[in-house]
Amino acid sequence: MIPLLRSPERLTAFGEDADAVDTAMDLLADGRRRAALQYLAETGGDATLTELAVEIAAQEAGVEPNAISDHSDVSSRERRAVRISLHHTHIPKLTTAEVVDYDTETETITLTDHGRTLLERADAVQVSA
Repeated sequence: MIPLLRSPERLTAFGEDADAVDTAMDLLADGRRRAALQYLAETGGDATLTELAVEIAAQEAGVEPNAISDHSDVSSRERRAVRISLHHTHIPKLTTAEVVDYDTETETITLTDHGRTLLERADAVQVSA
């Protein structure tokens, strides 16, 4: 059983003010950001930008993520579009909020402790909803 949350501030690891709650909700509001965080959590905490883009493009195309494939059902155009949006929009936003670390040389994204906590809070909200 999930304990009751007395205030919305407890939904985030970013602090106890309204701005922190808004930041957490904004980060989780976008499906690609949620998918990126979930994929990182499921794969040990890190992935390259290309791996992440391929996985998210496959999810969006409805390709079975557990199937053994190279995601050939997803066009290179779709993978590229996801990669561009991750690179220019979503990863910078997650990095600024210290939810992920991004190594520009290796294009490796690593989930931080803040990111793990944010995901735990998001999971708690989804389960209780």
